[in-house]
Amino acid sequence: MAQRTVTYGERLRGSAPKGRVRRFTNVGQMLARVFAGYKLISIREKRKGTIWGEARRKKHHLWSAHKFLEAAVTNQGLLIKTGQFLGTRPDVLPDAYVDVLSTLHDEVPPESFANIKHHVERELGRPLTEIFAEFDETPVASASLAQVHRAVLKDGRICAVKVQYPGIEQIVDIDLANMTFFIGLLNRLDRTMDYRFVAQEMRKHIPLELDFINEGHNNERIAADFRNVDDIVVPDIYWEYSSRRVLTMEYIDGVKITDYAGMKRIGVDPADVAKILVFAFAEMIVKNGFFHADPHPGNLMVLPGPKLVLIDFGQAKELEPAFKEVLVRFTRTLLNGDNAAMGKAFRDLGFRTKKDDTEGYEQLGDAYVGRVAKQMQDTGAGWAEGEVFQESYEDVSKILKKNQLTAMPPELLLVGRVFGLLNGLSKTLQAKTNMLVAFAQLADQIESAKANGALSATADALATRRLLLEA
Repeated sequence: MAQRTVTYGERLRGSAPKGRVRRFTNVGQMLARVFAGYKLISIREKRKGTIWGEARRKKHHLWSAHKFLEAAVTNQGLLIKTGQFLGTRPDVLPDAYVDVLSTLHDEVPPESFANIKHHVERELGRPLTEIFAEFDETPVASASLAQVHRAVLKDGRICAVKVQYPGIEQIVDIDLANMTFFIGLLNRLDRTMDYRFVAQEMRKHIPLELDFINEGHNNERIAADFRNVDDIVVPDIYWEYSSRRVLTMEYIDGVKITDYAGMKRIGVDPADVAKILVFAFAEMIVKNGFFHADPHPGNLMVLPGPKLVLIDFGQAKELEPAFKEVLVRFTRTLLNGDNAAMGKAFRDLGFRTKKDDTEGYEQLGDAYVGRVAKQMQDTGAGWAEGEVFQESYEDVSKILKKNQLTAMPPELLLVGRVFGLLNGLSKTLQAKTNMLVAFAQLADQIESAKANGALSATADALATRRLLLEA
């Protein structure tokens, strides 16, 4: 049967179910049907053959992607965030999932303008017409927790007004409770590792996304870190027109980072954009220890130059210096192929296995990311292909069946998410920049600056520079 694309105009945000049982059922039924379909194909493939199985699986990919999209549009909330993440992983997921779910990056069912107007006026304490000379009724973007409208302030500044959906806090709270249940169920089905840290980290970080004052401060911190970098742009925050649920900022009209043709039209090489992207996140993680933790395509734009625009800092993460140093050491071991050092760094990051033995950490570290790093080095590409992730997953599963993972560093939930998103974007942009090399190279530069003394480091910090020109 031909798949029918969801038409967002036919959906109303207010129609999203508010009850926990209904939201739970929508997700549970979708996941069960998707999983059952793949399981049935695998069983019948043994009798009908691989060619039959591949054809049926391809159809099921498309069917499943649309079922996920429909469930996300119906439930809204955190399921949309999950779909946004999946829609950015062409390195891991079949094309059908990426093509269908990528529509969630900025095409989520919008709230009615009447509700948005009332919400903004209540938050800012004044009629809309007293604050803005213009306010576009149609949003320029609508996402999982908020939508953005273009507006013009009375002084003529063009701005983007991010407005949180009314009632979204209740929906997020329900979704987090349901997610905790699903993770608990997963723990009972798969005893190779404890997944509770995922729920704990999400319960810690997702509510922060609902605090736009916190997001504004994150925005300003990242802007300050890149204040002397010419090819990174972060919008200014207009605090006098902002609150916990409304954030007003500088309006930047850029090309979406996945718009390959759009970048070509403005004279930008996508591979150059990929390099700026990778080095920007290397600086955030390795140098500054504070990073944008949600770099999906809806949050990244490109300007002529090229320049990379970073927006939406609801998810940001600060790393402790000790963890950051071990992460850099771990990256270097991957490049050097030193399994013994890699195993030690893997344990030092915070991984623990039941046996807690040296050989186990070496095997797990190699299976977890060693294979991915080797493919990137062997091919010279700036990303790893999906097949290697599948092989890695299979190897890790075999190892953990014999030696259960008892602890994982919670920091890796967001660090790993960023690496995954960067890997997917690097493939989309056909990157030539190896992420691991970029991270190690920056660490070498920092150590060199320290060796040359504080004056040299200060001079480097004040110099205007471009990430694109990094070696």
